[in-house]
Amino acid sequence: MVDWLTWPADLLLSAGGVLAGWFASKGTPSYTALQMGFGVLVLAAVVSLIAYLPAVIGYLRSRRTS
Repeated sequence: MVDWLTWPADLLLSAGGVLAGWFASKGTPSYTALQMGFGVLVLAAVVSLIAYLPAVIGYLRSRRTS
């Protein structure tokens, strides 16, 4: 029923898992905490990109026309 809601979480945790894999192996207990922490950072980066993208595009357009 809520399958559409789980795929973004899986995507974020996979990206966090790739980054966490650089610092800890999957067998260590701290891997899950690192994965969730990096997942939160990836989410923050995506939200920041979405929030600031209109301002950046407007700035670039104004520089190109003048």
